[in-house]
Amino acid sequence: MKNLTGFILGFLATAAWGSFYIAGRWLFGEEGEINSWLFNFLRFGLATAALTPLLFFSGNRQLVKKALYSDWKSFLLISLVGIVMESILIFCSLNYTTAARSSLMANCSPIATVILSYLLLKQRTPGWGILGMIIGFGGIVLAGFAPGGDIYADTGLSSLIGDAMALGSGFCWAFFTVYGAAVSQKYGGPVCMFISFLFGTILMIPALFFTVSLADWQAFRPQLWAGTIYTGVVTLAWANACWYTALRYLKPNVLGAFGYLSAAITFTLSLMVLKEKFSILFIVSIVLILFGMTLLMSNPSKSECSSGCPEQK
Repeated sequence: MKNLTGFILGFLATAAWGSFYIAGRWLFGEEGEINSWLFNFLRFGLATAALTPLLFFSGNRQLVKKALYSDWKSFLLISLVGIVMESILIFCSLNYTTAARSSLMANCSPIATVILSYLLLKQRTPGWGILGMIIGFGGIVLAGFAPGGDIYADTGLSSLIGDAMALGSGFCWAFFTVYGAAVSQKYGGPVCMFISFLFGTILMIPALFFTVSLADWQAFRPQLWAGTIYTGVVTLAWANACWYTALRYLKPNVLGAFGYLSAAITFTLSLMVLKEKFSILFIVSIVLILFGMTLLMSNPSKSECSSGCPEQK
């Protein structure tokens, strides 16, 4: 039952994230280029505000106080790498490459998650899990080159820059998932995300003085505000809270497999929004992704773990 709860929360988070790439391309496309630093600052601020009602409960207020006093260094590192750097890299990548390519590169994170889970937490992934990781990644690559996707857009230097940014964001997210497992076990997902978003918002303030002008604020029309609110409240606050809560039920190397599902959702949405046709090759790739996920997440309790792993509750 606990594993099922973790799977449901992981799916809800990845479903929301899958829509982010489409929203990001819309914000950079039809609505024109927007300032990435300002956009992410507003997202973090909105996400923090969305989770602020948690403080109405005295138990959560006590947890926040304890976390800020005892584990502020951990939250600072998580916020810098897994919130600020990850969000900036992934959103900036959409200014250079397509939603499909960005999702493809960013969702290499399950591989990085498995590696970091072993290096930081000594969590070992069985051979069938490694096989599932490889099959799932192969499905992502196949989907990227399947006819109908927008991955055939510009593949020059600009696209390579965007690909590199998206790949970097995937590694940042893997660190966020693995390193954040301990504090998630200790304080719970929503409280952890509130503190992380709060720190992320504060960390971005100094950069605003050098990267944002009055014209950037004036460029935020109602449509842009709508997109910012959606990506801040739904794909940031709500999705990340679900993800961090799922860490209370699943090990990081198991939960990281949902990155493959996120890629599948993104490809599907990009095809639907762009009115592209599905191909047999694309359908085969989705089957491979789902099969790889099944192998990687099967029998998670059998994953070996030393005393450095967070206790499963």
